[in-house]
Amino acid sequence: MKKWMLVLVALFVSVSAFSQSCLDDVWQCLRSGQTPKAKKFMESCMSSNPDNAAVWLMQANVNVHLYRYDLEKQQKDPSVAARYPNALEDAYNSFVKALELDPKVEPKTGMLGAIEGQKLLAEPFYEKAAAAASAGKVQDALKYYGLAAKCFELAKMKKNAAIVYLQTAILYNQKLNDKDNYEKMLSKCIETAPDVSEDAYVELYYLYKDKNDTVKCGDVLAKAKKIFADKPEKLYEPEMDYYAMTGNEEKLLETCDKVIATGDEAMVPICATYLTNAKSYAKAEKILTDALAKTPNNFDLMKQMGYRYAMEYYDIMDRRQTAMNTKHWDEANSLFQSPERKNAMEKAHEWCEKAYQVNSDNLENNRILREMKALLNLPIPQELNDKINARMQH
Repeated sequence: MKKWMLVLVALFVSVSAFSQSCLDDVWQCLRSGQTPKAKKFMESCMSSNPDNAAVWLMQANVNVHLYRYDLEKQQKDPSVAARYPNALEDAYNSFVKALELDPKVEPKTGMLGAIEGQKLLAEPFYEKAAAAASAGKVQDALKYYGLAAKCFELAKMKKNAAIVYLQTAILYNQKLNDKDNYEKMLSKCIETAPDVSEDAYVELYYLYKDKNDTVKCGDVLAKAKKIFADKPEKLYEPEMDYYAMTGNEEKLLETCDKVIATGDEAMVPICATYLTNAKSYAKAEKILTDALAKTPNNFDLMKQMGYRYAMEYYDIMDRRQTAMNTKHWDEANSLFQSPERKNAMEKAHEWCEKAYQVNSDNLENNRILREMKALLNLPIPQELNDKINARMQH
């Protein structure tokens, strides 16, 4: 029995001595800049010591050097293909494996530790993800974003990780139309760093709106308003949308007043849209009139004024239809003959015509303009028909 124990001890010492000698050779090569040679030595070390944490840690370092080796070559000549394209991933997996085998494994002098090494990989993984996304390689981008996020979280760089989750969410939505992972990544972004970006909350709000979940819409909006109380500008539009959707006219008007007070003229047509959809026609007209006094030839403002009157006309006709359905003939006739209906048609036509003279290629404005011309028995120019038909074919 003692003889066998002595043999086993001797074998262990022999293997350990071999692995140390082998790792010393790799270490010397890396220190002297002989990266490809270090890789060859490393293959020998790994084949003889597949369960040694120190070997896996050194392999991770070799792969980091291989990545840098390729990077230096490509910086000198961008046309050169990477000789070790999987070096980053191999480095990450080797760091992870080293920790699995021995959480306390220590690196040789001048080499990266397992935790330190993973942290260092975050930015390169992020850059590879961004490059893959730009090249339309969605699956590669998702893979590298996932690795970057893990490394950023390990480095306790929460905001960086949250930004990666947000970009991953947008990729899932825009390129794959994967709403489940879109929601999952948006939620992960907010959980990781709640104050990283208003965009995550806005994206999540509209996702819940598409699901007709007004409760979650309200919850995510309330949370965002609390966190970004000192810079609410990006939340104004979903806020107005929410109040219009839930029929809270008082809050809608209050929010619109805040938006107008900022002096951001680009927000006026947006405010007017929500006010019009909430049937606050007078308020919509007021803010549009004030804005038009400053920029009378602004297409968006004129188009929106036409939309405001068109919506009032449709509202009157909807009420007339309801009266007819319930056989209130006098009320239906009164609505049809009302000066409000006639004024809404004429004003919608007037403003859409003005907008058309500034920009004749807007489909929404052109369709309302043609409809109002038909209702008012006015001639419809062939050019207008042609423009509508051309856009509809696309």
